Amino acid sequence: MANLILWRHAEAELQSATGTDAERPLTKHGRKDAAKMAEWLNEFLPKNTEILSSPAIRCLETVAALQQLNKAKSKREVKVVDFLSVDSSVAEILKQVSNDDISQTILIVGHQPNLGLLLASLLGLQAGALVVKKGAVWWLRQRYLPNLDGGVTQTYLYSVQHPSL
Repeated sequence: MANLILWRHAEAELQSATGTDAERPLTKHGRKDAAKMAEWLNEFLPKNTEILSSPAIRCLETVAALQQLNKAKSKREVKVVDFLSVDSSVAEILKQVSNDDISQTILIVGHQPNLGLLLASLLGLQAGALVVKKGAVWWLRQRYLPNLDGGVTQTYLYSVQHPSL
């Protein structure tokens, strides 16, 4: 992939009506933050972006802010995938999103600590070295550089955005 964009869900309620973690909705503040980040993403996301979301309600409500902006502009669909659930692993996420398509952009809407662990892994940092704040977007780019040994894929940080900025 050429671009991997990680969007942590915005602020969620501490409890759900059912007591189930995956059913916690966004707070009023979380909905405002999701809308701010959706506006920024809507301006800069490539049209061919594949959007993947955790099935947790707080992630679905976060990405819904982007879907609202895209109704007239494009038909970007959100794929809800279990490998981004609260109980997923970084190894599984990497397995599902890694590919050699240098034109692809993937937007993931998910959870901490997996997003931070994924970032650390891709950037060659120690596990636990990064924390993705609620509502924040981290945009990574990859490029392939050919060399005598066959080439190397480089991953670099392109942008970090937070709703409070």
